[in-house]
Amino acid sequence: MASKAKLTVATADTSRGEIRQQLKALVNKEDTTTMVVALASSREATAAAATAEKLGSATTMVVAMVVSKGEDATRPSSKASMDPLLLSLASRGAAADQASAMAMDLEGVTIDGDTALHVVATCGDSRSYLRSADIIHRKAQRDLLLVQDKNGDTPLHCAARAGRAQMVSHLIHLAQTEEDNNSGGSSSSRLKEQLLRMENNLHETALQDAVRIGNKEIVTKLLESDPELASYPLDGAGISAMYLAVLLNRVDIVKLLHQMSEGNNPSYSGPKGQNALHAAVLRGKEMTELLLNLNKDLTKQADQNGSTPLHFAASLSSIRTADRERMSCTPIIIPVLEADPTQLYQPDSEGLYPVHVAAFSGAQTAVSYFIKERPEIAGFRDSKGRTFLHVAAERDRGCIIVANACSDPSLAWILNLQDNDGNTAMHVAVQHGRVSSFCSLLSNREVNLNIPNNEGQTSLDVSMSTIPGGFLYLLNPDILMLDALIKCNAKMGCRRVDHFQEKEKDERTELEKVSGSTGTLGIGCVLIVTVTFGVIFAVPGGYMADDHYNGGTPALAGSLIFHAFIVANTVAFLLSSLATISLMLSGSPFVSLSLRQSHFLIAMSLAVCSVASLATTFVLGMFLVLAPVALWTAVAICVLTAIASLFCVYSIVHVRLTISKAIKARIGRTYKLLGSAAIISRK
Repeated sequence: MASKAKLTVATADTSRGEIRQQLKALVNKEDTTTMVVALASSREATAAAATAEKLGSATTMVVAMVVSKGEDATRPSSKASMDPLLLSLASRGAAADQASAMAMDLEGVTIDGDTALHVVATCGDSRSYLRSADIIHRKAQRDLLLVQDKNGDTPLHCAARAGRAQMVSHLIHLAQTEEDNNSGGSSSSRLKEQLLRMENNLHETALQDAVRIGNKEIVTKLLESDPELASYPLDGAGISAMYLAVLLNRVDIVKLLHQMSEGNNPSYSGPKGQNALHAAVLRGKEMTELLLNLNKDLTKQADQNGSTPLHFAASLSSIRTADRERMSCTPIIIPVLEADPTQLYQPDSEGLYPVHVAAFSGAQTAVSYFIKERPEIAGFRDSKGRTFLHVAAERDRGCIIVANACSDPSLAWILNLQDNDGNTAMHVAVQHGRVSSFCSLLSNREVNLNIPNNEGQTSLDVSMSTIPGGFLYLLNPDILMLDALIKCNAKMGCRRVDHFQEKEKDERTELEKVSGSTGTLGIGCVLIVTVTFGVIFAVPGGYMADDHYNGGTPALAGSLIFHAFIVANTVAFLLSSLATISLMLSGSPFVSLSLRQSHFLIAMSLAVCSVASLATTFVLGMFLVLAPVALWTAVAICVLTAIASLFCVYSIVHVRLTISKAIKARIGRTYKLLGSAAIISRK
């Protein structure tokens, strides 16, 4: 049962604290129908009080009026001018029943610039909301249908964005009716040109909002009212509805836009000079083929960076998704290239052709397909003079492309091509430390190792220049590549040798290397000392009882395995202890840099041997305890430990074997690369 509305007006022109207390007392009451509204002037409060008394709703409204000292109460608010009571009625669709009894300003706006018609269009499309829209549209002194808020949105934008299909139809009907009344039934140009085609600040019509939420009903209503709407924006300043539908992967809406557009020619424009096909190639084969069937000319358009849809398709291998089919760009590239093969000859703003983009992304299948279709593009160069082989050799993901190019006799003519700096693909691979690409190039005897670049540097010179002075890990890839080039009789350029070999060592940098490494290694050595020392008091099998003939001695003493266990543990303890002492000296600031480096090298070698001895101690201890009762379990533990040890050196062994194979392929015999893993100091 509806009760008479209650209105409380609180005014104060001194302090806001008094008003806060009044509002707090009212809001704290357990009345869920209470709404607090803050007005800007006493005049508005009085008007609201007069109108609210005439209402018979169940709402109890508390209107608080605050005017600060020095504030002009007659000046309208700079933030919002809509009557709060009207805002409440519009949001609930009650304006049709009550607005006629209220002397309210229907042209007021909210803080975002929305009129009452914006609010009604957003909040619902039931019969009460439609009637409210009629009343507001009829009573307003100006046409609110065309009013835009701060975002440039009209009520039609708001209704479409909120998915209010009935409200969209009703707003179009209001505009149509008003135009018919004004023109006597003539064609409604205003409906098309001013309402449906009005763009917001993003240069989007209501059609884009409908597409964005995927509402086919609203899309259909809008296109039925104006088939040319799909052609907007005309100047390409914004995103077209077609581009947006493709981006959202809505095949059904793409087909609908094409079928219902004027002359089946919608706009395909997108941001930054792109078109819908640029987005389609990133959405899969189905969408790409659909766009090509609708408009093949899209393949000719490049974006503001000069990238064609084929450039986008060639870059797909750099995308990692859960859909394995999406990771292969070939199914998308084939139809795009067949639609317009000339895209292969079109570079972007950086001079990159599609074959360069594919090489950069590691798309081997795309590179092979491009070269198979047009063999001459293998020698295309970008703005830096690089071929696709240079680009592939520069990146890890391009190693397969380099390997295939080196194994293809028809591509032998590009192996020694130089870029603008005179660098070949071998120079690039060495400079960036790409071991896989380096090995592929080294194994091909057509690759010339002695071509100098513009600085007079051969591949060997570049390799030497990449190795810094000071502490080095002996099996770093750059050192192994240098060793491989030397073994393959690579020559230096025609420059003084000392220019490549002499490097100034920064003493501060070397001290940081030693200090940082000392702390990390020291923790490991101390832990090994602690563990091996504790083993003496907890040997496998325990100790004999004191009342025994050999009381206090290890119970398993006498066996060969036990003796080996004790020896391995002792060796681990001694080596880690010596390593700890060496690390103490290497970390001391009173010791010279050269001695600190020497002590660190000694500690590193001792620590590696100590870890190996500790692993041996573990295996022997487990075998000693389990062998008598579970032999196969003991054997399995030994095998697993050995496998785990191999993982520690897998990367080192893999690199060495790969380079060794490349050397053998080039010179016909195998050389032993640098020896065991160690840290060296290059002086």
